[in-house]
Amino acid sequence: MNLIRKIKHSIVLLLTFSLFFAYVPAALGASAQQVEEVRGLLEQYHLKSPDDSELADKEIDEMVDSLDDPYTQYFDDQEWKAYSSELEQTFVGIGIVMMEEKGKIYVEDVIADSPASSVGIVAGDLLVAADGKSFVGKTMADIQKELRGEEGTVVALTVSRSGKELKFKITRKQVHVPVVSTKMLDQGIGYLALTSFTSEAGKEVKRELEKLEKNGLASLVLDLRNNGGGYVSAAQEVAGLFVKEGVLAHMRDRNGHDEPLSISGTSRPYEVVVLVNGNTASASELLSGALRDYGVGQLVGTKTYGKGVVQSLIPLKSGGVLKVTIQEYYTPKGKKVDQVGLTPDLTMSGAAEQLIGAFRLAGGTKLAVSWNKGILTLNGVRMSQPDAARKEGNLWYVNLKLGTEIAGAKLTYDAKSRTYTLTKGSQKETIKATDSRVKIKDGRTSIDVRLLAKWFKGVTFSASGETLKLGSR
Repeated sequence: MNLIRKIKHSIVLLLTFSLFFAYVPAALGASAQQVEEVRGLLEQYHLKSPDDSELADKEIDEMVDSLDDPYTQYFDDQEWKAYSSELEQTFVGIGIVMMEEKGKIYVEDVIADSPASSVGIVAGDLLVAADGKSFVGKTMADIQKELRGEEGTVVALTVSRSGKELKFKITRKQVHVPVVSTKMLDQGIGYLALTSFTSEAGKEVKRELEKLEKNGLASLVLDLRNNGGGYVSAAQEVAGLFVKEGVLAHMRDRNGHDEPLSISGTSRPYEVVVLVNGNTASASELLSGALRDYGVGQLVGTKTYGKGVVQSLIPLKSGGVLKVTIQEYYTPKGKKVDQVGLTPDLTMSGAAEQLIGAFRLAGGTKLAVSWNKGILTLNGVRMSQPDAARKEGNLWYVNLKLGTEIAGAKLTYDAKSRTYTLTKGSQKETIKATDSRVKIKDGRTSIDVRLLAKWFKGVTFSASGETLKLGSR
């Protein structure tokens, strides 16, 4: 009998990158009945097929640890409530998305109508301290822990903005993170970012995709970067928006039985380019691999995480929930994903550079880029990229890799002569690393924007105050 149907529980693909809290499951105070129930379920379903001798006389946390599987977990009722909220992207917190840049944690985005937005926190703010506790040397998980708390409680948050420290008192409340955002980039090219496969993700993607199509969508950039996965059923729904009939993935259980996960939907008459990175995991890899195997879209970015195993959520009669690994999945063409990941068709680093690469691969040419206080906006899509530009006196410098991408050129470096070469068609421009128009700081190289505009026809720039604008056509 099909294992999925036999256990009759939701199958989820998960790799949780919590935005608002750090989560460490435990099995403190588990009853003898719960211990025995978990042991029986692990023996019956886990991909590794452990026997009773391997799990004997172990408490729940010890049994789970003995499997050496980071995705099999036991949740008590309180932990499950928190975890299920995370699956649906609903949190009690302040409402910010964070990113790490050179060991510092910045606000990448502020959720609309959240406590953080109401007090004036903005993307690009450097997180300094909470309730007087410095964030120096703290990880993102550490900061998440400081910012979480009970609904209605207050946290005193200190941020740095343009070198000036600002303090805010923020009252925590429940926040729902939008999982789909869209933009029309230009020339009929649409952009759709999906951050998590919640239970409603398929419906939300369908609704937003239809809006783009009504606005003249000719090709699509689908952004799955930093999407850690979610429900397989949601991935099936999204895949069905692009594949008329086929297999999302081949699911193999511990006995080697292959259970194809079917897709039934419709095809689209336009090209799709999928953005991925090292935090694209689980259900995101499932979808990315299928879209590529069926020739629907190419992948752009960096190699994905490599989580290719499936978990089932099993409520315990004695209380709590067991999340247990039951299968490994392979792409429709049989490519292994677990601990391997997916290698993009076009490998690129840098958030803005990747988006430019995807935009051009989708047929786009015209770029409008602005940068202000660490926030970069590219054809209407905002992102935090503190190192994208810098101002020295009255002169502006742009990150060399980003500037090269904006110009549509290719960058190479000769370490022996310490020379950068920018190539576009038959045109070649070179500059020494020691040239005064090149600035190197913290291992990042920037170039005078005037030089880029001089070298490459179609590149424009303007500056006003703390804002730099670059264009390319």
